[in-house]
Amino acid sequence: MLQLDSVTTLWAFAISSLILLFALLIFWRQIYRRSFLNFLLRLFLLVLCQVLILSTAGIAINRGNGFYSSWSDLFGKTEDYSAVTVSSDKSEKLNKSFLSGAEKAVNGQLILKEYVKGKQSGVSNLVYLILPKGVVANVRSGKPVDMSRTRIVEFLAGYPSQPEIWFRSLDIAKALAESEKSNPGVSVIGVIPAVNVAGSTDLECMNFPNNGIQTESWLSTDLHDFVNRKLGISPVRWGVMGVSAGGWCSAMLAVKREDLYYGAVSIAGYYRPALSKKTDPLVKSQLEKQYDFSKLESEMTGSTKMLLVASFGDIYSYKETKKFMAIQHPNIDYQYIEIKSGGHNARVWISQLGTALGWLKRIQN
Repeated sequence: MLQLDSVTTLWAFAISSLILLFALLIFWRQIYRRSFLNFLLRLFLLVLCQVLILSTAGIAINRGNGFYSSWSDLFGKTEDYSAVTVSSDKSEKLNKSFLSGAEKAVNGQLILKEYVKGKQSGVSNLVYLILPKGVVANVRSGKPVDMSRTRIVEFLAGYPSQPEIWFRSLDIAKALAESEKSNPGVSVIGVIPAVNVAGSTDLECMNFPNNGIQTESWLSTDLHDFVNRKLGISPVRWGVMGVSAGGWCSAMLAVKREDLYYGAVSIAGYYRPALSKKTDPLVKSQLEKQYDFSKLESEMTGSTKMLLVASFGDIYSYKETKKFMAIQHPNIDYQYIEIKSGGHNARVWISQLGTALGWLKRIQN
């Protein structure tokens, strides 16, 4: 079956569109008949041509932005990964044999693709690990990962984007490689999980009540457990970076789970849950109270650092960021970068990745 995000699918739709378009232009007189059935046939062919052209454009846009990873994802059906997952508390330590199936990236990096089932959340989904060349060398030689020279950063996509947006639109592997070249003393292991784990339902990275989906636990406790076991390291706090809705998730996790994160970068984010109008009113009210940012901050026992990035042309994020900064935050030490032009898109966000990675490397873990 043709995969939604494959180049084969894109070419299949593009070629089909062109063949049908030129066939209609060349043979229109030959297929014309003065009858109602013939009218319906010609109408069907015209509509089909439009559908194929629009689908081609949609597939191309999706490939560039990583909104949907499969046809079932596009139509709102949650993928069932349970048959291929490994439990987060039973992941096997990374060794040389694992690296043979990894994808090569720039500057000696390797990208691992894992399917993980969170022990605490019960969520089964996809996680990418980007290993810098120093970590790859250690694994190949059987040496432990040197965490004194290594940071771990979790990268969170917005809604409805999938993890692939970090590779296709934001080119995070290149950004990590360039960051390491500019600061060779510190490497970054990238952790890129699926954030939108419930099809077309926007969960805003929260734990839903009444036995609902536990996205917060999946992104925090479960992934930390999985990575610690996979790398064979003692628990350490991570940095976290997100774009759009992922910006909210990053800020929220850094405050709510200060035991697991040392700092957050919110690019084009906001600072309150933006749940869909379709969400049950009682559930929505409960979640908005539970994840009220001021409440979460007041419950902190320490402090955290944040880098906030907003574009003047990104109206919603800009206004929400300004509202956030207008309030006193005794437990948050934040810095703000304002982009003078550009809207809510990857071309704006990618320009800030180098700065954000450098900031996460400099602040104390």
